[in-house]
Amino acid sequence: MSRLEAVSTNKEAFLAWFVVIPAILFLVAGTALAYVVGAAAVLAFIATDNIRYLAVLPQRIFSQLDIFALMAMVLFIMTGEVMNRTGVTRYLIDFSMSTVGRFKGGLGHVNIMTSIFSLPSPCP
Repeated sequence: MSRLEAVSTNKEAFLAWFVVIPAILFLVAGTALAYVVGAAAVLAFIATDNIRYLAVLPQRIFSQLDIFALMAMVLFIMTGEVMNRTGVTRYLIDFSMSTVGRFKGGLGHVNIMTSIFSLPSPCP
């Protein structure tokens, strides 16, 4: 093994421990895993002298925030919460139970019927 290879191996080992030890310390301290992985990634960028690439990270994150699926999930949850608080869901379930609840497998029918009636109307 040449001297250059030995120095390269030592540097790689140091960089690995430079990322692993803080990650273990953060985990032992009770930090959430998502933050630990993010901090380890930032430390790896700093250790390998690739700090210039860290400027791209916020741009990529915020460019993905206008995705329709993210907005649809939030609005779906909000609609369900509004329906629960106003009592609409209770009325839908009571109506469905009174119409198909007595049949065999009625709970499944009630679930489907409530879902159908809670859909928005296609007609304006």
